[in-house]
Amino acid sequence: MTLIPLMGPFHLRFPLYNAVSVRDILRDFAPDAVATTALGPGAFGTPNWQDTPEIPLPLSVIPWARQNGVSVYGVLEPSPDPAAEADFQRYLSQYEQTRNTVAQLGALLRPLNTLLGEALTLKRIREEVVPILREQGEVKEETFGDGPGTDWLRERTEMMAARTLALPHERVAVLASVDHAPFLEDALTDKAEILPPSEPEPSDEVRQRSLLDFAFRGDVSEPGNVIAQLRELQSAEARFHEANLLLANGHTAEALDLLEAVSRDDFSEPYYLPGYLLSRLGQLRDLAGERDGALRAYKGVRALTWAPREALEAAEAGLAAPFEGLQEAV
Repeated sequence: MTLIPLMGPFHLRFPLYNAVSVRDILRDFAPDAVATTALGPGAFGTPNWQDTPEIPLPLSVIPWARQNGVSVYGVLEPSPDPAAEADFQRYLSQYEQTRNTVAQLGALLRPLNTLLGEALTLKRIREEVVPILREQGEVKEETFGDGPGTDWLRERTEMMAARTLALPHERVAVLASVDHAPFLEDALTDKAEILPPSEPEPSDEVRQRSLLDFAFRGDVSEPGNVIAQLRELQSAEARFHEANLLLANGHTAEALDLLEAVSRDDFSEPYYLPGYLLSRLGQLRDLAGERDGALRAYKGVRALTWAPREALEAAEAGLAAPFEGLQEAV
């Protein structure tokens, strides 16, 4: 068994630990099955599992597993009361004698603010991020017990570990949301052999993913350079990001021409692209005064089996009133 921490949306900011890196680490381990604490049992019964913030799952891991016949299991035990921990801390913050305790617990996480702004690797996450979360989790547990003050994390991770250990496979890779990782590792230790995951050299695909992630974030100081690099990639996703950068820099007509061309070809992958591309196409058509075409694009988002929430919200807004500018954009 190996334990691979997932970093949610931060994978978009870690060029050497992005969604493709996670898949490559998984592929090198060659598991019989994958378990993840980001999803619960039965999650794959509907396409809504793709709304997970752990973006490597829908972007790279699940497609790889399905292509290679590797079973994937959701083992998450959700919180019995997702608001309990915040409510508990808010209650404690009302009293002077407990306010300092809350502040001290928060201070244990301050080093993460600096760390998460850096280009972390798997090695650094395991050696620097996970220990911080472990220390804070253990102090909270010692202070409050395992209950609403800790979101029942110890009990829940023990249940996740039990589900993982019960899987009918010998070699299992566990993709754990990073906040689950410390206590989950505790629960698995002595019950299974935990092998440290290897970190392969970054491939060309990892570097391409890094460029696409950078363009997706939109905080681009030299758009011309990024657009030139995107044009070297032959994919609908690259064209979508190129169009977004053109729009952001005032080239609306060129962005529309580009997305019109992409929309006439296959843009079914990656998982998020159909919803985002159609909603953006609707917005660009609105800006060009093509209201009927814009409405068709927005309705196309609605007609998809699944689309990201942001794309659906943009489509609903576009159906209600024509899009007028980037302040309303996806």
